[in-house]
Amino acid sequence: MSFIAAGVNRGCVQRPDQWAYRIPFAVQWIWPIPIAVGVFLAPESPWWHVRKGDKAGAKKALLRLTSPDKDPDFNADETIAMIEHTNELEKNMSEGTKWTDLFKGTDLRRTEIVCFTWIAQTICGTNIMGYL
Repeated sequence: MSFIAAGVNRGCVQRPDQWAYRIPFAVQWIWPIPIAVGVFLAPESPWWHVRKGDKAGAKKALLRLTSPDKDPDFNADETIAMIEHTNELEKNMSEGTKWTDLFKGTDLRRTEIVCFTWIAQTICGTNIMGYL
């Protein structure tokens, strides 16, 4: 991605007309097309199916995501059982929690660490480097 941005910028930097800034802006609008195609063709998550209560859909999605050639001992039903078990554990752990809990006790410390890490990256110019 950065390689393409560098090429577009290099090609436009010497232009004296208005297209020197219009071409880089126009090129960024090419990306929604392959992203939309990728989203349309992407398989659904077996986790999503389990959370919606669709066990058959989860098995179908799981079989689509796996290759029987690489793991002949793969058992989709066992994997779906593990997903269901994990999903129930997550439901039990998150029961009774609220967004305000992020700002209390040990979670407050975690929230501060995450926020300051994100702010430090932004202050250092990481976001600007992406604009090349």
